[in-house]
Amino acid sequence: MENAEAFRSELETWLNDVVADENPAEEIIAFRFGLGEVEEGYVLYLAGSKNYNETDDEWAAFPPEFIAQKELIISANEGEEWYWVILEVIYSLGRTLRKSPIQDSFLGGNIPVYTGFESGDLYRLK
Repeated sequence: MENAEAFRSELETWLNDVVADENPAEEIIAFRFGLGEVEEGYVLYLAGSKNYNETDDEWAAFPPEFIAQKELIISANEGEEWYWVILEVIYSLGRTLRKSPIQDSFLGGNIPVYTGFESGDLYRLK
């Protein structure tokens, strides 16, 4: 990630578009921002689940009942380690989720929101 401020701005714009364009079912009780590797670097996507267990992260391993149509491609610097990417994603999402209009959307309130790499650890954002 070359410029953290540019990434945060891009993330906020993407997430604002997602909450404006998407309407997940009321049965969705938890969300996760999944991270995967792609040729350009990484892809960040939003998925929602009707199954959630705060004490068991396996809920996130099941196929999601909701996936946002838009994804965010995150460019990576050559040689940049994955853990720097997840740290920046955690920090940036944590800030963005607490801003309006995100805070007032389906991602707001007391709904659990997590992030993490596919097949990796989950980190609770709120």
